Amino acid sequence: MTERVHTVKESSEGPTAEDVRVQLEGRAEVLEAALRRAATLEAVLRGRGWKRRWRAHPTLVSEWLAEEATVEEALERTIRRARVEGWSDTLPVMEGLRELEARRERLKTLVRARLSRLVHVSGPPVLKVELARLDGLVGKRATMTLEPGEVLLFQADRLSPVSSGQTLPLLVSMALLYWGLYVLLLALLRGNGSRAGVALVAFIVAPLFVAWARAGRVWMTSRRLLWMPTFGETVSVPLATIAPGGVHLGPTHDLKVEGEPRLQVAHLADAKALATLLELHSQPPLLGRVRSGVRLADVVVFPASLWDAEVAPRSGWVVLRPGGVSFIPEGAGRQVLSTVTGRESTLAADVGRVLEQLRWLSGTEFDDWLTRLVTATGGLSWSAWDSLKREEAPLWKPFRVSRGRQVLMGQMEWSAQSSAELILRSWPDAVTPGKAKSART
Repeated sequence: MTERVHTVKESSEGPTAEDVRVQLEGRAEVLEAALRRAATLEAVLRGRGWKRRWRAHPTLVSEWLAEEATVEEALERTIRRARVEGWSDTLPVMEGLRELEARRERLKTLVRARLSRLVHVSGPPVLKVELARLDGLVGKRATMTLEPGEVLLFQADRLSPVSSGQTLPLLVSMALLYWGLYVLLLALLRGNGSRAGVALVAFIVAPLFVAWARAGRVWMTSRRLLWMPTFGETVSVPLATIAPGGVHLGPTHDLKVEGEPRLQVAHLADAKALATLLELHSQPPLLGRVRSGVRLADVVVFPASLWDAEVAPRSGWVVLRPGGVSFIPEGAGRQVLSTVTGRESTLAADVGRVLEQLRWLSGTEFDDWLTRLVTATGGLSWSAWDSLKREEAPLWKPFRVSRGRQVLMGQMEWSAQSSAELILRSWPDAVTPGKAKSART
């Protein structure tokens, strides 16, 4: 209700304040309560520490929203009756009405300003809509405690320039540091001991303090992305709020996520891996599929090479399944991620990481997606019934399987060898390492 009330300035023959309250049939009390809520909310939103004050009034927004329809009706009826009957502007009801309208206009600006710092907003502000959205974002303080059924998928720290590959800036900083130490040492030797000593300590400690203050920890769970800085409160971004294309990876390991709320973290360890996981788990087919916390067991993924007498060998990833073996070439990360998400991706994802995440699906779904990926990337699939030849070497040695002139060879991790042995036992005419040893003895 933004339309100003214009009535007569004064009228000696008009209704009294008490007459007006009676005629409004309880609407005056509704407007007075709305004015108190608006004043409280305006005080909460102004100045620093507004999130803390917001959480100190946990029912304020819910009460506002519950009464909003009643308040709007009271505003409309009061304004219309004041115009028709020519109520004086000096009546307490009219003064309160003007103050309420003014506060509601200021609240629109305040709420939009607070909300726009957290999420993308557009269009004219609608107070009740944006209040509800803001309350959903800051009404509850985020914690790093996993909720029941929540699975931790990733964790890392905000890192230093050394591990993010920024070698040149680091060397320049070190050179400046040593030059400064040299100058301060000369000052100490020339007799300016106390001042130079203080400056020396400040020169050494300040960069360390800045690096520590900007540090933090990142978690990604099956439901949300969490950022816990050294200073400030934890930020929680539900995966379901991340829009398609809302994950951006910068050149210096900077990660920007367009969710509710927005999140940007600079110099993040293994930022590409996290960006890949966010792309996969913020939309189908993997969105919400990690609730069980159990991945498909009869799958083994490991790096390998495809050898062919007619072409140069290709590096890639092998996938062992009871039904056979598949090969996805290295360097196909964009195609793999684009195929799974159904949208063009610029992120050169790690193929093996994407394949491992597909293990959260059922066996039928996994095989279906594997077939799509093989087709999209120009890989290959061999059925276990395709007259495959496999060396009878133990699985801690390089794994080798061939079909015609093509050979797949790679080394699986020790932790995957037991699963691989069970898979290979299901292949027709397969000889497991244990059986080969028994045959020789």
